[in-house]
Amino acid sequence: SGNGRCPSSSSEVVPGGGPSWSSTASEGNCQAVMNAAAKVVARMAPHAQVGKDGLATWQATLAAICTDVGFAPNAAMLSAYGWFDGSTGSGSAKQSVRYSTFGAALSEVELDVLTGERRVLRSSIMYDCGYSLNPGIDLGQVEGAFVMGLGVMLSEDVQVQPATGKLLSGTTWRYKIPHYDLIPHNFNVSFLRDAPNPRGILSSKASGEPALLASTSALMALQAAAGAAASEVAGLLGVGASGAWLQQHQGTSTGGSVGGGRGMAGAGVGGSSGGWVMGSGDCGGSVTAASSGWRVLSAPATPQKLKGAVGSFSVADVLEAALAACSVG
Repeated sequence: SGNGRCPSSSSEVVPGGGPSWSSTASEGNCQAVMNAAAKVVARMAPHAQVGKDGLATWQATLAAICTDVGFAPNAAMLSAYGWFDGSTGSGSAKQSVRYSTFGAALSEVELDVLTGERRVLRSSIMYDCGYSLNPGIDLGQVEGAFVMGLGVMLSEDVQVQPATGKLLSGTTWRYKIPHYDLIPHNFNVSFLRDAPNPRGILSSKASGEPALLASTSALMALQAAAGAAASEVAGLLGVGASGAWLQQHQGTSTGGSVGGGRGMAGAGVGGSSGGWVMGSGDCGGSVTAASSGWRVLSAPATPQKLKGAVGSFSVADVLEAALAACSVG
């Protein structure tokens, strides 16, 4: 019939099959199917018939191979195992499937400086899939990896007992996986066009895990928002953004890098408006905090950490200073 079937990955079907880590399953399976098909084609080639009608020629070729529907053996084996060893081509043209995956992301967040509550308002991702094997599947993989990364960057905090190493965050009461409110309200994913991967399978690139790094854009945006809030609060209290007040409540900052992966560059920017502070960030760049006096956030950026990054100030003092500023105006 010319149809192919890909059974479940099991030692009953393929003993000693390889793992599916590092986003290799989809492209590895595709190459394995092509390898199996090439074996069947090579076996059928000596029996190939020639004709103008494609269907009739195919049926004639099968008839030449399967001469009897009874117990007579076929002239060629029409089934084959496909095996992918991590490389494409053969002979001098054989090469390992190794390449770099690139992407860019921009996130806009909202931060309540009094409670540490945060929202991801908008995230846009441009991802390099080469020539996508299946755009629908790749889209789901990129979105899923990004949301998984949001959990790593914003909520999942592994806690252990220092003396014994006992896990203290073994349930969702303390270990907070991504939930619906972490998903960006406006979520856009697009693929880089006309970018074939010469070292990939069918010119594709994997899409399983690399997109997780794009979630650093949300972490950097929150860092920028916390820094803008700290500067604004310091201004209301009448001290400089890098003065003694910030040093007392946030510690002296030295500079550092936040997240990032190969091919993802940029830096966070932010501003403040009203009780909520807005921030946006491009994933993967480095931010130097020494000049602004606020702490570089480390993942996960939990509400408690965000409150600490803004500063342990008295709400009453800030409100009093704000009212005084309004009165002067």
